[in-house]
Amino acid sequence: MADFEARRARVDDAAQIAAVHIAAWQATYRGIMSDEVLDSLDLDRQTDRWSKNLSAEANQMSSLVVLPEAHDPSLEERVLGFGGVCPPRDTAEVLGGLPDSSGLGQLAAINLHPDAFGTGAGAVLLHALEDELRNLGFTRAYLMVAEGNDRAMRFYAKHGWHRTEITHVFDGVSPAVPERMFTIDLG
Repeated sequence: MADFEARRARVDDAAQIAAVHIAAWQATYRGIMSDEVLDSLDLDRQTDRWSKNLSAEANQMSSLVVLPEAHDPSLEERVLGFGGVCPPRDTAEVLGGLPDSSGLGQLAAINLHPDAFGTGAGAVLLHALEDELRNLGFTRAYLMVAEGNDRAMRFYAKHGWHRTEITHVFDGVSPAVPERMFTIDLG
């Protein structure tokens, strides 16, 4: 098994993050999201979006990438996955289903290139994102997973995240996609 490292995402990672984002969504969400949405993902648009997000001073998301551990500094870094954490972005209506939302942060995104599925890179990234949540002062966290994304649900459960009965509808795509909340105690 290869060794991996996580580090803070940089603006110059935008094109690689965009490529991972598209590949991950097309591999993971086929049959969950519409083919029209997945087939319309555009590398230039995604790269521009990531460049803007990573350079925005007002961006509340702390973004990390995972790459193979650099044994040879002359080799170009290859982003295998990315993720981000932030204060909760969901409404009080969604979070109201939790018994207590104090100290709560959100794992807002985590995506891995399909070539890196099953390699351990995802676990390295997930644990780095959990550490980032702790560093930001959060004591608990939640994430949302698209219903039907069984691989992700098994992955989170394996790493100590707990499935809740709280659901939400992601309306950032059409048709909207139902999601399930998972939570973890970061203590």
